[in-house]
Amino acid sequence: MRQRLSICLFLWLCLAFRVYAQDHDLLFSGSFLNSSFSEFVSEVEQQTGATFYYFETWVDGVIITSEGTDLSLQKILTSALLPVGIHHYMDEFGNVFLTHDNPLIPNLPDYSGSGQRSSIDTGERGSGTITTVEQRYLEGHKSGLLETLVIGNEQSRGSQTGAFIHGKIIDIESGEPLIGATIYVEDFKKGAATDVDGRFSLLLSPGKHRVAFNCMGMRPKENILQIHSGGNIVIQMERELIPITEVVVRANKYHNVRGSQMGFERLNYKIIKEVPVVLGERDILKVAQMLPGVQTVGEGTSGFNVRGGSADQNMIYINKVPVYNSSHLFGFFTSFSPDIVKDFSLYKSNLPARYGGRLSSIFDISTRQGNMNNYTARGGISPITGHVAVEGPIIKDKSAFVLSARSTYSDWILGRLEDPEMRNSKAGFYDLAGTVTFEPDDKNLIKAFGYYSSDRFTLSTTNQYAYTNAGGSISMKYRFGSRMTGDMALVFGQYGFSTITTEVEASGYSHDYRIDHYEIKADNTWLSLGKHRLTYGINGIYYNLHKGLVEPYGEQSLRFPVDLGEERGVELAGYMADEISLTPRLTINLGIRYSSFLNVGPAETVDYHEGTGRSPGNVSDTLHFSTGQIIERYSGPEPRISLTYLLGNNNSVKVSYNRVQQYIFMLSNTFAISPTDQWKLCDNHMTPPLVDQISFGYYQDILDAGVNASAEIYYKQLMNVVDYKDGANFITSPYIETQVVQGNQDAYGLELMIRKSSGKLNGWFAYSYSRSMRLFDSTIPGENINSGLKYPSNYDRPHNLNLVSTYKTNRRLSFSATMEYITGRPITYPISIYYLSGTEYLDYSDRNQYRIPDYFRMDLSVNLEGNLKKDKVAHSFWMLSIYNLTGRNNAYSVYFRKESGKINGYKLSIFGQPVVTLSWNFKFGNYATE
Repeated sequence: MRQRLSICLFLWLCLAFRVYAQDHDLLFSGSFLNSSFSEFVSEVEQQTGATFYYFETWVDGVIITSEGTDLSLQKILTSALLPVGIHHYMDEFGNVFLTHDNPLIPNLPDYSGSGQRSSIDTGERGSGTITTVEQRYLEGHKSGLLETLVIGNEQSRGSQTGAFIHGKIIDIESGEPLIGATIYVEDFKKGAATDVDGRFSLLLSPGKHRVAFNCMGMRPKENILQIHSGGNIVIQMERELIPITEVVVRANKYHNVRGSQMGFERLNYKIIKEVPVVLGERDILKVAQMLPGVQTVGEGTSGFNVRGGSADQNMIYINKVPVYNSSHLFGFFTSFSPDIVKDFSLYKSNLPARYGGRLSSIFDISTRQGNMNNYTARGGISPITGHVAVEGPIIKDKSAFVLSARSTYSDWILGRLEDPEMRNSKAGFYDLAGTVTFEPDDKNLIKAFGYYSSDRFTLSTTNQYAYTNAGGSISMKYRFGSRMTGDMALVFGQYGFSTITTEVEASGYSHDYRIDHYEIKADNTWLSLGKHRLTYGINGIYYNLHKGLVEPYGEQSLRFPVDLGEERGVELAGYMADEISLTPRLTINLGIRYSSFLNVGPAETVDYHEGTGRSPGNVSDTLHFSTGQIIERYSGPEPRISLTYLLGNNNSVKVSYNRVQQYIFMLSNTFAISPTDQWKLCDNHMTPPLVDQISFGYYQDILDAGVNASAEIYYKQLMNVVDYKDGANFITSPYIETQVVQGNQDAYGLELMIRKSSGKLNGWFAYSYSRSMRLFDSTIPGENINSGLKYPSNYDRPHNLNLVSTYKTNRRLSFSATMEYITGRPITYPISIYYLSGTEYLDYSDRNQYRIPDYFRMDLSVNLEGNLKKDKVAHSFWMLSIYNLTGRNNAYSVYFRKESGKINGYKLSIFGQPVVTLSWNFKFGNYATE
């Protein structure tokens, strides 16, 4: 005990008759890293001459961490002492008095009742209200009223300097985990965010800590954590109807600035609900294409481009299941129902070390885990589709399920399209999905997921397409001891198509194709007592590609059968990464991933004469490989590094570098993904494409306005990328190397993002400037493109501007609008006709020398919610959408016809007029039910 408590009381009584405001402060300098309170006090008294009065038992376990010049004693004491129930008062003479539980009140409010109260001090009293003075008094006692949660065993505390807290944050109504909820400990300036299962881990020192819990759409919660030793905790949060004028997004408060991840975006189903999309169907991938750096391939098409990369350089996972074709109806719809989507994360640079295999981006989608407490359902109907999802507990608070289904019931929209062939076409699709979650205890979580989608499409009377996606995963999350957590999964994915083409009867054919994907993976996290967070893991993938038999179709077909054969490959990888907090302002993330690939038999391949092009006339030998025999082996390291430096509490700079290799790519000679595009493994002729990417960014939060902003620049150097030779055809020969070449690509750009998440008007503004140039300059005849000169890639679209906004007039009525502008994509034009020996030939421009017209579109939607009664069986809402509000004829493509000896060009538009749709959605429960 530093002084007798009686001295404190005596001095306080002397001071109580004078009025001193609590605005006295002392400034000092120093560097305190996990210093005890006594050490901190000794240094402050020595520098400032202040005198502290307190019992040492009150501050046992209080740790001070702060550094700098002109430090405020008031601020440091407030942040360090209030969370443990200690109050302080500083007078004008430098005396600092500490009290336990109850604060000192140096002056009394005016209770004279004279009616001369200042409005600043009291405010007006209405029925059932309290004055401002009374409110301030209650606020002063707030910390004493917070619920205290005890973690660990007091007898186990001993001399521990740190305790590992493992927690889960759930919705108190449904029992579902809350993704992206934040946990923040003010006195340590540290926190954590929950993962896709609502779980978090945090290292704190024993003692009392005031902790804040926040999550989008939930009522903020504060608790006092009384930590004796490591342990588990479950936090239940209630839903909140947030006033429209207040901030509505809190989950990412510290992510934009403090998070170590660059090129990262996270969206959830609440955002998807507001954004207008074509045909009234909520679509998370369409919303993602409004983010900076992500561009649509084309209207009514499948696929998207990220930072100048091709569509096959993106991987989509849904509950760890790979989705090789993410679209229904050739890109009008996403291939999984919006009813099951819970959360969506996009990584487009600085990929976490656990990810690999794609050069441009990873789209990671998580589904709902199911209501642990009650049975419920949701669904809706749009002009083309109907969808429904049911969920509920299997074992209350332990296990739950979700089942969803969606199907078309009409293809009337095809009759609204301008293309005559499309108007005479028929289409339909359906998809099914289900999840079962079982949580036997607080250390284990088991999830099973299954998914299937099917499409059929008839193009006029000449082409028939059918394609399917299927997949499933079983994953188990576990915890060993207090420091290690893990996640193990078994995964299966499959994509297949069947096509019949009779556009030209003499060359009519049928073709079936299928790719099977089998994967096992294990990811682990280890928390150290210091400043490290170590992650490591392994994964293995087995690919089996059934490339199919191309057979003649129809009596008039003259096509010869071609067996494209099969391909098999094994991809293996291991990784380790460490996030290190070097100082309170500087965090470094170091990672290394090592991947390898084996192309294995049985197979038949050919070799070519050295120095000659890969063509049938240059074959030097034919090689035969038995089952399991290694045809070719590739491997290499993939380093990852990022730095985050906090310039202040609300702004930071980040820099990152990463390398990624890709062992499977798509064969396509179109700018968009087609259902009939084939996947191809690297082999003894095709080496793995790889990318080196460097990024730099500045990030700023304006918390009072609910605004966060970011600016990122990047440079990507891609090697061994694949492009098709002029006139390539991928179904005429099993030797694909004769149809493609490999070269290099440079991509660079700037991305700006401003997001507003408060007030009646919110949304985001995104602008990207990007370039993507390719160079295929082999000196071997026939193995280069564009005469060996650099040319724009198909995805080189320099300017991309997106605006997404929502205006809420009240809780029931809102208006949403989007605007999108993109530079037209590159295209190769015929520029002249010439004759040789009486035969007519077309002469084409350099590859991608021209561009189709720029793309511009505006959409509008009106959302009307049902009534806001609390006690009701079901709630519904209507959405009126206008797609392509201005009716602009955006060019999907440009094609040419020879007419009267001339070549005439024509633009093909998908939607050349506004498309108005009305959709209805429902859910059991009230407005706030999720």
